[in-house]
Amino acid sequence: MSTKHWNVGIIGLGGIGDYHMNNLAKITNTSVGAICDVNAKAVEGVGDRLHLPAAKRYTDYRAIIADPDIDFLISGVSNKFHYDILKTAIACGKPIFSEKPFTRTIEEADDLLQLYEANPIPCMIGFSYRYRPCFQYVKGLVADGTLGRIRHIAAHYLQEENAPMFNKEYTWRFNKEMAGSGILADIGSHMVDAARFFVGEFTQVSGMMTTFTDRRLNKRTGEYAQVDVDDFTGFQSVLEGGVMGSFYTHKNAIGTGNQFNVTLFGDLGTVRMSVEKPNEVHLTLRSGENLQLTESVIHLDEKSVKPMLQDFVDYLEQRNSSSLPTLMDGYRNQQVLQAIIDSAQDGITRRL
Repeated sequence: MSTKHWNVGIIGLGGIGDYHMNNLAKITNTSVGAICDVNAKAVEGVGDRLHLPAAKRYTDYRAIIADPDIDFLISGVSNKFHYDILKTAIACGKPIFSEKPFTRTIEEADDLLQLYEANPIPCMIGFSYRYRPCFQYVKGLVADGTLGRIRHIAAHYLQEENAPMFNKEYTWRFNKEMAGSGILADIGSHMVDAARFFVGEFTQVSGMMTTFTDRRLNKRTGEYAQVDVDDFTGFQSVLEGGVMGSFYTHKNAIGTGNQFNVTLFGDLGTVRMSVEKPNEVHLTLRSGENLQLTESVIHLDEKSVKPMLQDFVDYLEQRNSSSLPTLMDGYRNQQVLQAIIDSAQDGITRRL
């Protein structure tokens, strides 16, 4: 059991910031020691709620990162700022949990990797679905050979919120300068991480991207703004070992909530999982002399899986973790995203 108490700095006080603060409250040896957001009003409101002194309420991310009282950081900001915040954390030698995607571009990712290799810090990238019971269980099935040799992974990630009927307003996610890419960076990056988690590295990709709704109302200006990122992405791939991959994602799927489904096809069986039912795994096997078909639904205990932020604290305390998505996982993910974007633009399959 740890005897250290960890003071945590929160950068970004939107919905993601609240989500992480709620999870942090469940870890006994951590507490929020400082907060930061460009919105001074949000800083005051959250600071009052947490009873933080004025000196621990920041509007400049560089100041909270440099704060000697802060042991590690949690960053949940717009994609545009991932690079600057990670770069500053590396320079300060400050451990950090950063939301995905890693960066907007491969150029930013390459630069961060070079800085990190010169001055490595403990870093976790927020690929949270690794911490669902279904993901952990299926990882074990793959490792112990239950499915036989994996031949194909298929995944889709669908939501409905961007469909025209909902008149979703223009936000930073629809802007290339702010987001890097659209649906691919937003939720498609989770599909890439799932494939790497279960199978291994991508060796080639062929992508297609389009924009269904190319103008959205900016409520701040009262005018329609051009959407210059994808809101549909699909890609075929080859992963290490010759495993084939099929993936698509968009938020134009009427009737879906948070439908992230993954299927693995092996020589001995097939396994299906959905993050909407994180404690279930559907397993189909053939075995015995008559190749008897068995289908089962495995019910899992969510308490058997360590929460994501607890895993990061354990990592900082030098306890083992096999699942933790590191800075290198963020970098490899960005390489794949860039290859998909490049392939979609010129129609040429990219090798990685």
